[in-house]
Amino acid sequence: MGILDKYVARQVLLTILLVSVFLLVLTGLITFIDQMRYIGRGEIGFSFLVGYLFLQLPGLFVLFFPIAVLLGGVIGLGLMARGSELIILQSVGISRAGIIFSALKLVFPLILAVCALGELVVPHLEQYAANQYNRYASNGSISITYDGLWLREGESFIGVRYTLSDNSLLDIVRYDFRGDELLAISKAKSGSYQDGVWVMHDVHKTIYSQGAVQPVFLGSENWHLNLNPDRVGIIGLKGSNLTISGLADYISYLKANGQDSSIYQLQLYGKLVAPFTMVVMLLLAASTVFGPLRTMTMGARIVAGIALGFCFYVANQFGTPFALVYGVPPLLGAALPSILFFFFALYLLRAHT
Repeated sequence: MGILDKYVARQVLLTILLVSVFLLVLTGLITFIDQMRYIGRGEIGFSFLVGYLFLQLPGLFVLFFPIAVLLGGVIGLGLMARGSELIILQSVGISRAGIIFSALKLVFPLILAVCALGELVVPHLEQYAANQYNRYASNGSISITYDGLWLREGESFIGVRYTLSDNSLLDIVRYDFRGDELLAISKAKSGSYQDGVWVMHDVHKTIYSQGAVQPVFLGSENWHLNLNPDRVGIIGLKGSNLTISGLADYISYLKANGQDSSIYQLQLYGKLVAPFTMVVMLLLAASTVFGPLRTMTMGARIVAGIALGFCFYVANQFGTPFALVYGVPPLLGAALPSILFFFFALYLLRAHT
């Protein structure tokens, strides 16, 4: 990187980091105030909530970083434009594309680092925080993490009412079919995963055979399933809690059981295109400085940047159901909003007032 490259990159990078810190402090404070209503529940106190908040901060940082890239780019490049620094850079032969590329040289490695943080660190921290909250809220006893899920395993359908923080299950029902014929209904009080096998306890089974109904009670029964606690846990997770490796594994499991995995493929590809999405955010920020909006005041540029970012967010939110309803390939459904806004940003950058 040359001297001018480093100067442009540092200005934009510093602004992005400052905006990130501001958003992190603001959202952290709001989150902490909201969580104070839980003080007194079980063993939850002020000191616990402080530690709980710190475990959530990396996730909040990853969540709001794309917004920070957009606002930081608008403010950083806008300040340089107000100080006529961009005009000077262009007068010495650096094009608008060159200025944007200079900013990307430092910002893109940070984008990759944030994506790695969201993939490798945040899910584990948030899972640990949830387990700690459950433990403290229940005075140290095992507590419920989420409830109500149905799974298909071959020709069997399994319903689980409660999943506990120690990966055990409560109130399980299983329907075994052969084609359209119901073979058996099993109801277990609890279950645990041991050495690759689900051990169900207090199993009441009803077997249907040749027109006869045979009730059976078993103190315990081994269920050999392809399901494991990680795959069960994925169903109760959303957004940043889902890792790329976990999603890929669960998609393989769903396909092996003949189930639709489109929604999980969309989430997987959404994570994979996340770096490109943040690059688009920076291009949208640059379009408010170099494009038709360059004559506006700094405040107006920030509002315009927020509006563009909001439109981008809405397009991403509509992209998932659109892809699911109309059968759009998951990769295209996840990447299409970013591609459209990428070309829109290029159009604004090339437009003249």
